[in-house]
Amino acid sequence: MPTPAPPSTTCGHTIPLPVLSGTPPHAAAPIKKSRNAPRRALVLILIYILMTIHLIQWLVVGMTISPIEPSESMYTLELGAINAGFIFFSLALLSTFIFGRFVCGWGCHIVALQDLCSHWMSRLGIRPRPWRTRLLLWCPLLLALYMFVYPTFERLALIPLLNYFAVPRTDWPFFITGAGRPPHFHNALLTENFWATFAAWYIAIPFLAVCGFATVYFLGSKAFCSFGCPYGGFFGVIDRFSVGRIVVSDACHQCGHCTAACTSNVRVHQEVHEYGMVVDPGCMKCLDCVSVCPNDALSFSFAKPAALTRAKSNTPRAPRPAMDLSWPEEIIIFALTIALFMSFRGMFNQVPMLMAAGLAMIGGFGAWKLWRLTRDPNVRAQNLQLKLKGRLTRAGYVVAALFLLLLASGAWSGWVRLTRLRADLADAKVLTPDSRVMAPGYTPTPADKALAQRAIDLYLSTAPLSQGGFGWSFSPDQLARLAWLSAVAGDLPSAEGYLNQSIAIARPSNDVVFGLARFMTNRGATAHDVELALSSILARYPEHATARLTLARVLAAEGLLPEAACEALNVAASPRAGAGDIVGASEILVGVGRADEAVRLLVDAAHDHPADPLIEASLGRALYFCGFKDAAIAHMQRAAALAPDNQAYWGALSELLDDAGQHEAAANARKWIDTVTAAQSPPPAPPKGR
Repeated sequence: MPTPAPPSTTCGHTIPLPVLSGTPPHAAAPIKKSRNAPRRALVLILIYILMTIHLIQWLVVGMTISPIEPSESMYTLELGAINAGFIFFSLALLSTFIFGRFVCGWGCHIVALQDLCSHWMSRLGIRPRPWRTRLLLWCPLLLALYMFVYPTFERLALIPLLNYFAVPRTDWPFFITGAGRPPHFHNALLTENFWATFAAWYIAIPFLAVCGFATVYFLGSKAFCSFGCPYGGFFGVIDRFSVGRIVVSDACHQCGHCTAACTSNVRVHQEVHEYGMVVDPGCMKCLDCVSVCPNDALSFSFAKPAALTRAKSNTPRAPRPAMDLSWPEEIIIFALTIALFMSFRGMFNQVPMLMAAGLAMIGGFGAWKLWRLTRDPNVRAQNLQLKLKGRLTRAGYVVAALFLLLLASGAWSGWVRLTRLRADLADAKVLTPDSRVMAPGYTPTPADKALAQRAIDLYLSTAPLSQGGFGWSFSPDQLARLAWLSAVAGDLPSAEGYLNQSIAIARPSNDVVFGLARFMTNRGATAHDVELALSSILARYPEHATARLTLARVLAAEGLLPEAACEALNVAASPRAGAGDIVGASEILVGVGRADEAVRLLVDAAHDHPADPLIEASLGRALYFCGFKDAAIAHMQRAAALAPDNQAYWGALSELLDDAGQHEAAANARKWIDTVTAAQSPPPAPPKGR
């Protein structure tokens, strides 16, 4: 007879429970530990070791293989930079057709963090419960299409369509950011700036904490793979057509050990019973299910793709777990999650896309839990009881406060981002030509000033609190836009101040350096003041060729010709000097009366860049100043032949030919200019319909 156990108290009632002795013969065997789990852990640890070696090698040598990161493929598709990330991602996608999603399970550093979090939670007695939704499972594919497909679609379809209907660039939709130019494919396998496309360390650590740990705790094991990974969006689709599958033999007894061991939330025992294989695209081929099967009924094999597999007609479909959200909740939470993603992305000018996806998923989950807290008497989040018998628990107050804080920060970030988008749109309406704004004595028209001031006011409303706004600091590019708008509005001191702020944050672009020098000159600064400003930039960025060339021009204007020539020669001697830098240096040398040195520089540059029209044209000008008119004409003709649509080269050629007495050839060059001008003129607008 069973021995009574000590009384158990439940809801205020004491119930004596019997204690059964012995083990019944039909008791289920304990689930074995997966033999593949430690093997996979070692592989993932090795991934981190190799990543560390890669980073150290770059720090020591200064050059290394470009990041082996799938997101680098964006630069291949948009800019033509063929890098290691593109090659890796391409091979991973192709291999998925054969082996399934094994790259996710055995080669992803984010999966390693998620598995580590799941392991720690299991050691604490917490098994991450998956958040069962329908619409949010489409987010990875939507992200993948946005990252890798939309830019090409925009370039090949949207922009040509807008150009076909002669829509002015200023009237294009705000989400079109490309120029419609095809990528120029080039080798980018090696890089000197390995970390350029990665977030700073103070963002990378929170990113790993959010995507590798927080998503697992709130949303379930491998939740980031299910809801936020764009690469998984492609892998999941391809897996449906993969021949590599987890298959079952007749030895299966439907014990469910496989499902219990799966960390990808796949209902393994049900799928193999109904289909004879695992068909869920979430399966990452970790092989834990194969390892723990007590009858060795599961194995990895090549079989018919899941997309072509139908359930067995004689096998009843087992009921699946119920979804956590009703359809109205699904739609609302899906829309809210998309809005949160757009809000968090770029927050503080720092939050990257994948971190924004993780924050958005947690925010959507938090909004749903807050909603359930207002309706249900009992609410849990993993091991935390948030509400019991209609009353919030202490944990409930803390978790609710954290979720409210996350949603409030998303709303604030969304307002800042939306306001800056409005500022960008207002900025796009400012069409004052550069030549007017940069000209000495420029005075804005009332209309130009009003348009520029409108954009400035919108930008400044999102400045930090310390500067009278309600947002965060501006990026260098935004500061440059503020400088330009201030110049359009006629406020040169403010324009100069914004450019100096931009320079203090990051290496300035060529336009920023040129703009600073021009704005200072136009507001009446002395040449010495401009010289000091440029020298300050060079003190921080000594390899900045444009700053050094601009300084050389200022020195030449002051009459300091030897100093100007010295700066120009320093630019040309730099191992980083490009063709444009050498051309700029040669122009300065010609201007200070040292055309012979300019010719030597350009001859060497023409040898290194044998088909560069800019170098050929500059060499022609330098030879002309040295008195070699025939050679000058020959090089200018070569430049015009290399760039037949460049009117400046044909104009310079006609002047050289006239000076040499070849008037008929000069007239032919001018006729070609007229032909090019006619070809480049926009077609007449199509007639409007009635």
